[in-house]
Amino acid sequence: MKNFEKILDKIAKENGTTPEDVRLEMQRAIDEVYKQQNAAAQPVLNQMTFRGDKPTPEEFVLQLAMMLDENSEPLH
Repeated sequence: MKNFEKILDKIAKENGTTPEDVRLEMQRAIDEVYKQQNAAAQPVLNQMTFRGDKPTPEEFVLQLAMMLDENSEPLH
């Protein structure tokens, strides 16, 4: 996902870190969301599909973007 890599690069440069560290921090945040199982977040999380136990940063961002796009089909 080339565009995602560009986004990571930009975030890293703006924050004086590396794209790898940005990805790692994103994954940590995603892991924490799934660990806490917040009732308010659960409806959104239940709509997501991914390969493993938790989504990767790429999967998470892509699916959130699709959910926000009013022209996209629901994810089931």
